[in-house]
Amino acid sequence: MWKNVRGSALTSALALATVLGAGSEAMAAGFQLREQSSEGLGNAFAGSAAKAYNLSTIFYNPAGMTRLEGNQTAGSATVIMPVAKFEGSNTLTTGTQTTGSMGGDAINDAAVGAFYAMWDARPDFKVGVAVTAPFGLRSDYEEDWVGRFHALESSITNINFSPNVAYRINDHLSIGGGAQVAYTKVRLSNAVNLGAAGQAKAVVEGDDVSFGGVAGMLYEFTPTSRVGVNYRSRMKNKLKGDATYQASAATKAAVGNPQSLQDVDATADLTLPDTMTLSLYHELSPEWAVMGDVQWTNWSTFKEVRIKFADGRADAVTEEKWDDTWFFSLGATYTMNEQHKFHFGVAYDQAPMSDQYRTARIPDANRYWLSLGYTYDVDPNFSTNIGYTHIFADSANINEQNKSNSGVLTGSYDAYVDIISASFVVKF
Repeated sequence: MWKNVRGSALTSALALATVLGAGSEAMAAGFQLREQSSEGLGNAFAGSAAKAYNLSTIFYNPAGMTRLEGNQTAGSATVIMPVAKFEGSNTLTTGTQTTGSMGGDAINDAAVGAFYAMWDARPDFKVGVAVTAPFGLRSDYEEDWVGRFHALESSITNINFSPNVAYRINDHLSIGGGAQVAYTKVRLSNAVNLGAAGQAKAVVEGDDVSFGGVAGMLYEFTPTSRVGVNYRSRMKNKLKGDATYQASAATKAAVGNPQSLQDVDATADLTLPDTMTLSLYHELSPEWAVMGDVQWTNWSTFKEVRIKFADGRADAVTEEKWDDTWFFSLGATYTMNEQHKFHFGVAYDQAPMSDQYRTARIPDANRYWLSLGYTYDVDPNFSTNIGYTHIFADSANINEQNKSNSGVLTGSYDAYVDIISASFVVKF
């Protein structure tokens, strides 16, 4: 029976990684995703590079694998339920305001999955693999919303495969690292203002495979106190795809079917940022442990979205000019007994853009996290986790005017997020 449980768990993990991993919503700064661990979610990801409680350490700090024993597999599924609503208007160069709705709930509910496996090669040497979704975005406005000339759908799917190794140098110091191979797909759409002729719809899609690395260190001052550092490299993508245009025959005839409405191959560069994390973990007593996290994300690499067309027409450019961001979190874990643990956490998550450069595609703002979680160790070989987070967001002002025929979009967004995550760990 236990063999059947392990087999079912592994099959579920693979399904989560390949199916749920394709649907994601950015729940950290910009379009970054932190939700790679249900147990970590309960602590608001405090101590992520130092705790090494389970296999999710392969993502947060591979050096932490040296604290784990036995061959293991794990999987998680996270449901993200954001709400983001716009209030404002869009004013065209003629001075008239675009008619339409406020766009409804701009951010779709979504699910994201993660899968991990580790081979306990020797007591001081571990080999692990992680399949995660470190970045993602799903925004989708109603077709008639007032800002449709700026954005309708914005979708980023990122699936990351990362093999890693960890080695314990001595009783205090462990190191780890590995490679990243990621598939990224982007889809962007918006309405096109054609003046008296009406409007069309533009859709740009592209994808690419990119490569990077991971490096981590774990230093254990004592068996109950440790610090972890982890670095994940930036990953450069040259997205290749096409731009397609949807317009009625009457609209095309009214504008003479110009080059700007003809389907064409397109490319765009996208650099996913590197991150550096510093984590602390300390056990105050056999029951209570406290932890903290500081993470830097190099979002200043994201300066613009520039779409280049194969037929020589002018590039489509949106200025972003993002800034580097910081994430701070504090957490605590209460161990009731050998089977039951309770997790708590709070966090501050900084947005990468100022009001001047906020766009309708990513109307991000500073965020504040409140988190709870629970771990149940069914037996020495099987455990489950559940985590919940509510995120409060600052009101996000917008003043977007990236194209002369799109108008000036002014107003504000009010948003909040609920996240629920569940996972399992199997040892064999």
